[in-house]
Amino acid sequence: MTSHIAKPGLSRRSALLALGAGGGFTVLGGRAAARESRADAEAVFTSGVASGDPKRDAVVIWTRATPLEDLAALTVAFEIAEDADFSRVIREGVAWTGADRDWTIKIDIQGLRPGMTLHYRFRAGPVMSPTGRTRTLPADDADAMRIVLASCSNYPSGFFGAYRAIAEIEDLDAVVHVGDYIYEYGPDGYDGETGRRIGRVHQPARNLLTLDDYRARFAQYRADADLQAAHAAAPFITIWDDHETANDSWAGGAANHDPEAEGRWEDRRDAALQAYFEWMPMRDPRAGRAAERLNREYDFGTIATLFVIETRLTGRDRPLSYGRDLPCVENTYDMTDPAAPRFLEAGESALGPVERFPAPFDMSGAEPRRVTDYAEVRRQAEDGLDIGHEHMPDTRAFETVRADPSRTMMGLEQEAWLAEALARSVRRGQAWQVLGNQTVMGRMRAPDYMSLLPAEIVRAAVEADGFARRWLERTRLGLPINLDSWDGYPVARERLYDTSREAEASLVVLSGDSHMFWGNHLHDPRDDALIGVEFGTAGITSPSGYGNLSDDPRIFDIAAEAMTSHNPDISFANVKDRGFVLLTADSETVRADFVRMDDVARPDARPETFLSLRAARHGEGRVGRLEKL
Repeated sequence: MTSHIAKPGLSRRSALLALGAGGGFTVLGGRAAARESRADAEAVFTSGVASGDPKRDAVVIWTRATPLEDLAALTVAFEIAEDADFSRVIREGVAWTGADRDWTIKIDIQGLRPGMTLHYRFRAGPVMSPTGRTRTLPADDADAMRIVLASCSNYPSGFFGAYRAIAEIEDLDAVVHVGDYIYEYGPDGYDGETGRRIGRVHQPARNLLTLDDYRARFAQYRADADLQAAHAAAPFITIWDDHETANDSWAGGAANHDPEAEGRWEDRRDAALQAYFEWMPMRDPRAGRAAERLNREYDFGTIATLFVIETRLTGRDRPLSYGRDLPCVENTYDMTDPAAPRFLEAGESALGPVERFPAPFDMSGAEPRRVTDYAEVRRQAEDGLDIGHEHMPDTRAFETVRADPSRTMMGLEQEAWLAEALARSVRRGQAWQVLGNQTVMGRMRAPDYMSLLPAEIVRAAVEADGFARRWLERTRLGLPINLDSWDGYPVARERLYDTSREAEASLVVLSGDSHMFWGNHLHDPRDDALIGVEFGTAGITSPSGYGNLSDDPRIFDIAAEAMTSHNPDISFANVKDRGFVLLTADSETVRADFVRMDDVARPDARPETFLSLRAARHGEGRVGRLEKL
């Protein structure tokens, strides 16, 4: 999609529309540049065009126009029409941009009708942008909703053929991208070796930290022709996950942020969000509202309401970590008589002061033997474990920490907003309540892969004595496989389930982040009631973590079967492929078509729909179980 030369100049009518109050659009930012801009200056549109944040009567259109000479500001004209030939133009005007917005332009086109398909373009001097197609959200009498669920597009991990496949889907209402649109790592970071092999190396060549860094990374991604095609084909509804800021981010920091070396977390977060709002086709934060507090709802007529929630930067407590937060079993000693410390059994009370030490376990026999002799335990605590002795994790204590009711994903304010919004959607008679959400909500406990995987895979991991060994050994404990997902915040998840039940919502959850495909039943763990269904998408390019354990291809099928058989919430799993999910809903059913790319390492990869799942709605908040089509 390349720019081309159009007739020069701006019409007098365009200028009057832009400067008047009744033009039917709002220029989002950039007006301060109007005094210094030139209407005849040329620019290039190397980032394509995009639209998003649709309403029933409005939609945002976007472009980036880079001037070909040194200017303080730039004037850009736009048109939006009911036909691809632009013979029926319904809005036109001018906007202004400059370096303070990284030369991006966003215009909120208003006063539209529901369900309109529209075409738009921009012009800088004689240079015309590519043309984009967009649409407003449907009217009440619409008979279906048709959206794509996308997530996790790491540039070095593969080519963006999945975006090209999305662009080829007809009659699409919107693309719902639930995060990891960009990644913050440098060339030696996540999957950098793959990027060097296929010629897709992250730029700038460093871990992103400043506003200029994040802007440059967005520019790299948006130079991709396949991503441009997807944006030009349909409006995007977007929310960030962690990598738009930094890996495993939360309200107070991120795993991939070192305050001592990289400065205040808030400075990095705010720089990342400024670039995000500049580059994404969406409305800017409301005046007086923190940029990170981003939750919205989208009205798809009588078919559905889509609620997009923010689960990273608003109210998320620091994610738990097995390396940091999983305690060891301890021995407790009553030190009433220091000359004769008494080991306390579970539930036994001390009469005086106590001492605690990590409990060594002798692993030489058929079963681990707990060492309780005070002198020996203290010696190993001070000098290190004897050969053949190990510390054992205290899973019971860890589960108590995990179930702390004060831990939140969304924050209490957003929880209250969602409760009211769900109830309002049900009162309006909308068939489905769809939750656009970053991480997997279904319960996923790790199977014991040490016993399930072929011996040669386990042996290779153990001999390597690194991450793979530690991860495999921990699966013996049967703990949640990903603490960064809703499994790390189980009481917050129960509160969301209570909210859905009280509203009698027909709940459909959309998830990303995991780089795997899922079809899940969301059961309330307190009574096993079916709350709703969940569709999780694999990454556009980001690979499954199972490939880090072994290059033996059998691991993917074994893991998919084990995750399904060991977890009642999981109906279907594909832990290997990359792609997206096409979701279609009518008043009675919701259907998910799972689409994988045959090889993301090739720029000409082709899509394949390899599975379709459907769930029926039975009214009063009752959603049926998933069935394979």
